[in-house]
Amino acid sequence: MNEWNDIAVITPAHDIDISTVSELRDKIDNLIVSGIYRVMVNCQHVTFIDSSGLACLISRSRRLSREGGMLSLVNTSPNVTRSLQIARLIDALHVTAATRPPVPVLKPGAMPLWSKSMSVRQGVEHLGYYRHRVVDMISALPLSDSDRFDMALATGEALSNAYDHANGAEGCTCMVIAYPDRVVIEVRDTGDGYEIAPDEVPDGSEERGRGIKLMRMLADSVEVRRRKDTHGTLVRLIKLFALPVAAA
Repeated sequence: MNEWNDIAVITPAHDIDISTVSELRDKIDNLIVSGIYRVMVNCQHVTFIDSSGLACLISRSRRLSREGGMLSLVNTSPNVTRSLQIARLIDALHVTAATRPPVPVLKPGAMPLWSKSMSVRQGVEHLGYYRHRVVDMISALPLSDSDRFDMALATGEALSNAYDHANGAEGCTCMVIAYPDRVVIEVRDTGDGYEIAPDEVPDGSEERGRGIKLMRMLADSVEVRRRKDTHGTLVRLIKLFALPVAAA
C-alpha cells in the first residue's frame, strides 16, 4: 500500500474474494480511521471479485462517500469490469435477475458427453484455484468467454457457501457435466443443508447473502436444495449452449 498526502493506493496481490476480503476491509477501515478518505484499489493482479468482495467494496465506498471521500478501482480487467457492472445493477439500482425462460428438461435417457469431478480441499485460500479449474474444464465447450467467466464466478459463489456453512468445505465436491445442449455444474457439501425455492429471495446483510442472487444472474438455472443421499446441500448450475454439440 502506498500513500500520497490524502490518497492511498491498495494493490491486492490476489483475487478479491471470501479468502482475502477481510484483509482488504481492514486496510480500508484503518485508512478511514487515520483520516484518509481517497482510496484507490489497483486491480492489476485481480482476476475475480466475488460477492463478498463486491459487497465490501460497495459498503466501504458508501462509507467513504459519507466522509466526503471516494473509493475507486483502477486497472480492472474486462472480466472484473463485468463483475462490477453486475454488482452496480444489484446494489445501486436494486435490479433483480431478468426472467428467463425455463431450461428444457433433459430427455429421458440423455447421456452426457463427458463428466469431470474434483474434490475440494479445505481452506478458503484454495477458492481461486477452483474457479480457474472450472474455466479450464469448460474451455472447449461452445461458450463465449463471458459465459465461461460467468459460470466460473457462479461456481465460486457456490463454493463460498460451502466454505461458509460446511465446516470449511470438508467433504465438498464439484462436478462438471457436459451435454449436447448445456453444461451442468454441481457443488455438493456435507454441511447442515438448506434449500431455497426458485422464486424465493434470500435474506442477506449488506456484506453477505448476495451469492444466490448473483448466481441467478450468471447461470440459466440455479437449484439449491438439501441433498437426498446424505446431509448437506446441492447447488446445481446450468448454462445452455448457443448451438448443440455433436457426440464424438
